[in-house]
Amino acid sequence: MKRELETEPMVLEDYLTEEQLQQLSKLVPGPAVSPDLIHNWHFQYVVAWLEVVCDTQYTADQGKAFYAGISFDEKLLLQDLHEDHDENIYTQIRSRILRTVTQNKTVQLKEWDIAIKYNLAQRGAVPWYSEDPQNRFSDLSVPQQFEVLYACIKYIERRNQGFRMYLGNHLARFQFPECVLEDRVSLLVLPGGKIVEKSIVASENAELRVPIKFRNCSVRYEDHESVEVVQLDFGPDIEEFLSQLSLQFNVVTGTWDEYVEYLKNTTDGSIQQFLAEQLPTLAEIELDGRRLLVNRERERSMAELLVRRKRSSRLVAREEDTKRRDLEAKWHEKLDERDQYLRTRQRAVAKVSKAIKDSMWSQLWDQFEQDVKAEKIRRRTDAHEDYEAQMAEVDAAVLESGEKFLQPVIRIEEPLDGPLEAISLELPDELVITQEELQKLANHGVPVADYSPDSQDWVFQCLCNVARGVNLNDNEAIKQHTLVCCDMCLRWQHLECQDDKWIVMLGEARQKPLNRRDFATGTVGVGVESSQGTQRRSTRRIAEPEVPSATHQRPLTTANSLPETFVCGWCMKTLETELRAIFGHELRETRAEQRKIHEERERRKRAKEERKIKLQIDSTPAKLVQPTKPIKPAKLVDPANSAANSAKPSVQTAPVAVPTVMLPSQL
Repeated sequence: MKRELETEPMVLEDYLTEEQLQQLSKLVPGPAVSPDLIHNWHFQYVVAWLEVVCDTQYTADQGKAFYAGISFDEKLLLQDLHEDHDENIYTQIRSRILRTVTQNKTVQLKEWDIAIKYNLAQRGAVPWYSEDPQNRFSDLSVPQQFEVLYACIKYIERRNQGFRMYLGNHLARFQFPECVLEDRVSLLVLPGGKIVEKSIVASENAELRVPIKFRNCSVRYEDHESVEVVQLDFGPDIEEFLSQLSLQFNVVTGTWDEYVEYLKNTTDGSIQQFLAEQLPTLAEIELDGRRLLVNRERERSMAELLVRRKRSSRLVAREEDTKRRDLEAKWHEKLDERDQYLRTRQRAVAKVSKAIKDSMWSQLWDQFEQDVKAEKIRRRTDAHEDYEAQMAEVDAAVLESGEKFLQPVIRIEEPLDGPLEAISLELPDELVITQEELQKLANHGVPVADYSPDSQDWVFQCLCNVARGVNLNDNEAIKQHTLVCCDMCLRWQHLECQDDKWIVMLGEARQKPLNRRDFATGTVGVGVESSQGTQRRSTRRIAEPEVPSATHQRPLTTANSLPETFVCGWCMKTLETELRAIFGHELRETRAEQRKIHEERERRKRAKEERKIKLQIDSTPAKLVQPTKPIKPAKLVDPANSAANSAKPSVQTAPVAVPTVMLPSQL
């Protein structure tokens, strides 16, 4: 067939009326459907078959339909596939097909699997369903369900006598418009504007060799006595060749919009003319389906409105009050959980801070005592009568210029441009207060004037000082890096920038060894599409933000339980600064306590000596004795040199004053 290319584009106004064009642009096309289902041949054949056996536009003026009483339309069917109500078209069609296959008007839909599997197994159709007793029709996907319905329709076409009579009386309905493209390939236009490409395909081994002319189908055997003519039988060869041929169907367009687009894009003039001739009928069917869908929605809305009007106002008020109480109870429960979470985190931070301070306090005292010993050795040649004054000078010198004492325990640089203050409380998603939640509570009469929405911004400031700011979602120095949030200052930082000594100190505070895997870490820009909004770690998740997640992304983590408390180096440095600020005061109190203990020991020793002398005088007879010299009070002995002095022989040795380390938690 010779075809000419169409140079002028196709215009719908040439084939459709102005009213049809207005209605097509005004009415809603219908529910959204998966492209895989729309371009499925089994689905399209079932829909086309139902269009000519149910009450539709095709059967309106041509007598009683085979499935009379079912007002079928594809859009209504697509809407009812996943809905369950009294007028479900999909359920009605399945019930009618079940009765036709079993030829039993009393069979019920709950017997579908048993009856359909038995009849389909007789023909060997869909063996993956009919021969597997575990497969249930309700558990199949929608394409698989329509594949089973396609097999049921083929069974009805071959075995049901009533349908064969209906087919004989209405054969023209089942003869769809067809346009031959080339040898063995043609286009079919199914009801509803569905273009299907039909092709005849032979298997690789298909081969047929028969004489073209009839005279070559006979062989003549002749001799001098007789003549015999033998007719060659090629029937078995032809039957075998035909058995290796099959029909393949490919759905080209599945909706009205795809049909119009294909019609406009085709460059074959004959195909364009063939498809354009079907436009008026297809447009009426499309508009009828859209009207039916709109009328159904209107009827359902009216039914719901009537039901609501019939209900008593007292019942409505009771339901509203119950709903308000439920919302209020959930709101108070959320507030309690929120407060409990904040208190628990605060207690955990306080506990870790106290343990870190104790560890630092011990290190500061060790460094201080080392400097005190060195300072005493340096001053050993300086004569000083008042030991207390000498110790005060030594302590003051160490506090001011002690080499080891002034070395910081936490070595870290101060943040550039000063520290950033965290804006968000870093709460879990379910504990965050949002504006939508407050609006919903206010609409139901729950007082929320004392509450405001939580901030959803997150702060980044790391020791490396490569970046700092709020909501740095697109910064390359942050994206794809592992982040960790400090539980004390609530600032996010790079995990790899944390010093190992700080991790060890946190482990000492927890009295167990820790490593970086024990803390909840997160990343920015990973798994955002599957996270359904922005999530942080389970201890710091937030509700979905008001802005799109692509522009308000948060660090994402997969932690499922409360992790170890993490304290950054800057917060540790702050704790050390606080300890150094009170170290001088604590030192003076410690020295005063040591002096008090020393004086008490000296007083007890003198009292003991006096009692001993008095006892000797009472037990000795009266005689002229030389008066004893008064005992001079012993001088304070240097604690650092107590060990050396104890080795020398001496009649009277002053008691040793042992320095006592007082922890800040013991004060």
